[in-house]
Formats: sequence, structure tokens, C-alpha cells
Amino acid sequence: MNAEEPPKITLERVVDGRGNRVCDIAKASAKSDNERRSAWVVRGLLKSDLVLNRQVRRDSNTGESTFDEIRLGDRAPLRFESGAPGSRVTAASPASTFRYFDVDVTRLTVRCNLSRLVQETDPDLLNAIAEYELMKQGMGEKVSIEELPVLMLLAIEKRPPHPSPPVRKKEPLSEDAPEAAELRAAALAALGEE
Repeated sequence: MNAEEPPKITLERVVDGRGNRVCDIAKASAKSDNERRSAWVVRGLLKSDLVLNRQVRRDSNTGESTFDEIRLGDRAPLRFESGAPGSRVTAASPASTFRYFDVDVTRLTVRCNLSRLVQETDPDLLNAIAEYELMKQGMGEKVSIEELPVLMLLAIEKRPPHPSPPVRKKEPLSEDAPEAAELRAAALAALGEE
């Protein structure tokens, strides 16, 4: 499905307290009448890109459906599908599927099953999420609903906030930067707009 509007792309650089690059983030989004899509590519925080995809579809019969996925580089994604708030969430690895209600994400059985799906998908995802959350803490930001897979995976391992997270700041990444074109292309590819 082609979007009615051209995709919007935001390029950002996350730097430490001395201005040294920590990672680059590309956020791409596209809208049409019945669908909103977004893709985030976090490059440089880990060995592989951390890719988050989100698709929200509106249907007159079923209301709104949300499809989220998280993956490292070109590896298999972990997928989440949900309907209206309070409805069941379906989490799927390449090997199996698990259904639960979003309010139950803190229950031990749900966390154990989500952990199993992560292990089936990519065992490195939990460490990637821990690094991502530490970066967000350093910037003084909370994980947003746009980053739903991150929120779900953070529920698996209840880690206390870092007592003194490293200082991180966000700044725009210049379109003229050598890595900007490649990062933009990665975000468009993740969005499905190659």
C-alpha cells in the first residue's frame, strides 16, 4: 500500500557529555487514510542496527489494529499484534506464538513466555534493550508507546533504573554527514519504502 504523503524522516545523533557520538537514530513515518507506519533504526549503539517497526491500521469493522516488531540487523523479528486497549496481545517468534492481555505483562507467567519467545527469536535482544533503555535514561527520556516492543521486553527483566546513567544528549544529524544517506536508506527500507 502506497502512502498518500511522502515519508517523513528525522535523523538524530546521540552524543555523550563530551560531544562524542554514541549512536545515530533515523525515524521514518508515513500516513495514508487508514494506516500509519513508522520505523526507527538505531545505528552504532550495538554491533547490529536495532530496528523498530510500527503499523497502525484503522478498519471500520474491527477498529484499530497495531503491529509492532523489533529486530537486530537482518535477523528474525519478534512481533506483537494488538487491537483496542485492553484486548489480547499476540507475541510471535519465528517458532511459536503466545497470547496475553496487556495488563498482565507484569505477571510471571507472561514474562516467562515472552522471555521464551525472545530466546527463540534472538537471544541478543534483551541486552540490546538494556543498552537502549540506559541510553534513554541518560537523555532523561522515557520509552514511548511508539517503542512498544521495548516496553514489553523491559517487563521481562525488572531492572532498577541505573543510579547514575551516563549523560546523553540528542542533536540533529546533518543531511550532509557522510553516514546520513545510508541511515536514511536504512530507515526507508525498514518502513518498506525502498
